[in-house]
Order: sequence, then structure tokens, then C-alpha cells
Amino acid sequence: MHALPHRTDVVVVGTGAAGLTAALTAAAAGLRVTILEKAPVIGGTTVVSGGSIWAPANRWLAEAGVPDSRDDAVTYLRRLALGRVPDRLIETFVDQVNPMLDLVVKHTGLEFTPNLEHPDYQPDLPGARPGGRTLQSDLFDATQLGELRGKLRPPHSTVPVTKLELDRWGMDTLDRWDWALIAERTAKGVVGMGAALVGELLHGCLRLGATVHTEARALRLHRTGTGTGTGDGGGGGAGGGRIEAITVATPQGTVRVAVDRGVVLASGGFEWAPDMVGQFLGVPMDAPASPPANVGDGLRMVMEIGAALANMNEAWWGPMVYAAGDTYDGQPLYRPTSGLRALPGGIIVNRRGRRFADEAMNYNDLGKAMAQFDAIHYEYANLPCWLVFDDRFRSSYSVATVTPDSPTPGWMATAPTLRELADTVGIDPDGLREQVAEFNRHAEHGQDPRFGRGTTVYDRYRGDPSVTPHRNLRPLGAGPYYAVRLHLGCLGTKGGPLCDEHGQVQGVDGAPITGLYACGNVAASPFGPGYPGAGATLAAGMTYGFLSGRALAGG
Repeated sequence: MHALPHRTDVVVVGTGAAGLTAALTAAAAGLRVTILEKAPVIGGTTVVSGGSIWAPANRWLAEAGVPDSRDDAVTYLRRLALGRVPDRLIETFVDQVNPMLDLVVKHTGLEFTPNLEHPDYQPDLPGARPGGRTLQSDLFDATQLGELRGKLRPPHSTVPVTKLELDRWGMDTLDRWDWALIAERTAKGVVGMGAALVGELLHGCLRLGATVHTEARALRLHRTGTGTGTGDGGGGGAGGGRIEAITVATPQGTVRVAVDRGVVLASGGFEWAPDMVGQFLGVPMDAPASPPANVGDGLRMVMEIGAALANMNEAWWGPMVYAAGDTYDGQPLYRPTSGLRALPGGIIVNRRGRRFADEAMNYNDLGKAMAQFDAIHYEYANLPCWLVFDDRFRSSYSVATVTPDSPTPGWMATAPTLRELADTVGIDPDGLREQVAEFNRHAEHGQDPRFGRGTTVYDRYRGDPSVTPHRNLRPLGAGPYYAVRLHLGCLGTKGGPLCDEHGQVQGVDGAPITGLYACGNVAASPFGPGYPGAGATLAAGMTYGFLSGRALAGG
């Protein structure tokens, strides 16, 4: 590991895909790049993701002979943004995501494959596509990182698979996985999905001369002419001065690093900061699924110097399950339920025993349904809620850490009858009984007239293809029955400093802050409240990381 320099061209704060893409771009232009990571391990939220990148009109899709267009992508993103994002930010993303990928491919070993089966998250909206915009990367041999191999953040699951394999084998049908192949990869030091994406980007940065420093926490930005951050009582106003330095806490002490070009913040969201969650999100989000290091460091720094903020009440929402005792970095590990909810034989109900959404829909918008506020009764109508399923479901699929042949743990409620199950967890027993009877009448025919479960191409991408006549639907059968509580969670927040089409942070006075850029979950998302498709989080962060690095290089 290199010693932290006292002067460099560019400092990048954060080692997820957004920050590493910014670093890669700047280093490829010949700049001296210093990458900071406050954790002892590298990779941020990206490592615990699927590593997908959502790229409309990408060249791999074109090579597969599948049509797509810039105009359709812009139309789709505008619809998702609900008028809350300037057109120039949306259009910049669409125009620059593919040049970003070209640069990444040029300077790393990354290769991409379009997932032709993975639909956009709102596939029935104008401009959406039924597949191909989501790109999947391959595996990565982590031994290429040398001494840094041990500093690659471990994912939630250490299993080295690709996302395409996961789709083929089934997320919740572990008996169908090729465990011999997985064991062989593990022995060779191979990693997959988000860890593979980080590994390739990091390896590319290192080859271009960038340096990475772990246990280096950015504390404060310094701006010329304002006194901001210097400890002399200078104010936090937006006007005047460029970013000239950043203060960093290391195990050896505090270091002030001067920057000749500027700083790129890519330090993640604030989902693990209870004070900020309470102040900004406006809903009881209690299940962040990201690494616990995401406590809003970058947001606090930009607020101190008077940055404009946007999209602060938004996150990449999702229903999460918590298996008691399951931890990551010393905190509870909340697991997404993307595949689980779409499987036949289960329903999601609130405390009145009623369904309130299509269980198989995309996680972001289901999270919004969970957060619905009942103004008449002055309560969150769908919190708490539970996934209720029958014995056939329990004996067929894995639920979080519990495989079909595992003993039923205490956090998974069970009872011989629906009434007893409802009494156990606090659901209205009559409501649940009536709901199951209503659901079963229609599910027997592969239908859900209330919420349309299984009618969209996205729903049918999930489910169990071995179940007929419908992979998403069947009646709940014989007991015993089970219930698992679902928590309102998120993959990360997506509000923060308002940035322009170059990734440059704007001040509260409307003027850009010279030398300061932001990308990824620390920044206001260019998608606003929307979530276009799998890999959109990484795509937005990497694209605006690319733009930030290019701007600092004078491009």
C-alpha cells in the first residue's frame, strides 16, 4: 500500500463502481489519482450487488440483432422521473452510458453480455424494453490484485457465480445449482457479480497508476477564499472559491491532501444514518441492505460548504427479509426478496390480512406500496406486512438462509392453520382467511384480477418455470402455513448534492462549485423517483463518474 500523498491531481472518495469509474477515467487521461476508502475493504455497495449495468441502445444488444433507440430510452426515463429531473440530465445519461462502457472495456478486462430475458422494471410504459438493456459481466480472478486481493470486500454471499447463471439455476432453488463448479472457482480465487465488477475496475485503475488507500476517511472539504473547513470559523456559504484540499483521517493521523484538479465524491448514501433517514426519507425505512459504512459522510461534507440538495426523500426501495442472527460487518443483514416473492404458493398481506400489490413486481415500486400512508386512520397501511406461504412452498424454496431441508427457525412463524398463523404474528385472522380463499379461486386458473400478478413480462421473468400452468401463481394448499415478516428497506439512498450534466456539484446560489463532483448514491439520482431496470443504480453512478473524471481531465 502506498502512503497517502500530501498533493495529487484528483481525489476520489469511495471504491464502488461509480468512484472507480471516475478514477479510471481520470487516470486514463494521465492524471495523478488518489482513491480513498474509509472501510478496511474495497468495493462499497457495488460488491453486494448483482454487478449489472442498465445501458439502453448498447452495442452488445445491437450485435444480438435486438432493436433499441435513444428516443425510446429518453421517453421511458422521462416517464419514470415524473417531471422531477431536468431533461438534460436524462439525455446526458442516455448519450454517455455507452461511451462510458467503451472506456471501461478499453482499460479493464471486462466483457459484457446482454441479458435478453431481463425486462425493464416498468415494461408496459412507453419506451420500455422486454430485455437486453441489462448487461451482465463475467467472473474475475481476484489473484490478479496481488496484495490487494485480501482487501476486496466480501459479498453477502461468497458464491462465485454470474448473474446469468443465477437466472438459469434459480435464486431460491439452491438444489439446482452446480456446486462442484462453484467449489472449483472458489479454490481458484474467482469472484462473481458485483465483486467481479469491482475487481476489474480496481485492477484497471492500478494498472493506470492510481493509488488506493483503505481506512482513509474523508472528513472535510477545503475551499479557497472562504475559510470553509479550515477551522477558523469560516462559513458554509456557497459562493466563491474552488475545492483546494480534503482532510482525511487515517490510522496514522489526520492528513490534508491538496488537489490540483478536484475531488469526486462517490462515498455512498446515508441509509445507515438514523438521523438522516429520519430527517429526509419521510418513511420508516428500517432495513438497509448495503454495507453499514454508508452513513452519509459525503452528504455531510457538501452540506457544510453550501451545496444544493435534491431527491432527498428517495431511495432504491425494496422489501427485505431478516433472518435473526444474520449479520454483515457487525450489523443485521437484510436480504432482498426479488425472486422469493414471485414464486407460486405465497402471498404478501398487511395486518388486516389483505394483499396490497402484485407480489412479483419490481422491488423498488413494491417498496413504495409498502410505504403507503393511510390518512384516514393515520398509519402506514401496509406496515408491517408478511409473506405467507404453504407447506409446498416451504419444502420447495429457500427463504433467506433457510433451505427446504433445514429446521424451521424461530423467526419464521408456523402454524397448522391460517387462523392460528394469523393469531401468532398479529394478522386479522378473518381477513387472512377471506383473502386466501379469494386468491385461491383465481389462482387455480392462473389469474389475479385484483393486481395482475404474472401478467407482465417482468413478473414472468421471475417465478418457477417448473410450475404449471403459471410460474407465478398457484393456490395456497395444505398446511402447515408459514409467515415471514418483510421490512421496508433499500439498496441505498439516492438523494444528495445536485449535479449538472458533467457531474459537477451545484451550490445553493445556483453556481457550480469548482473542483467538486459527485456520482453514485451520494448524489441526487438522474432518475429521480424512478428505477428503470436491473443495473440502473450502477449505470447512473458509473456514467456520472465517467463524466466527472473526464471533466477534471479537461475533456
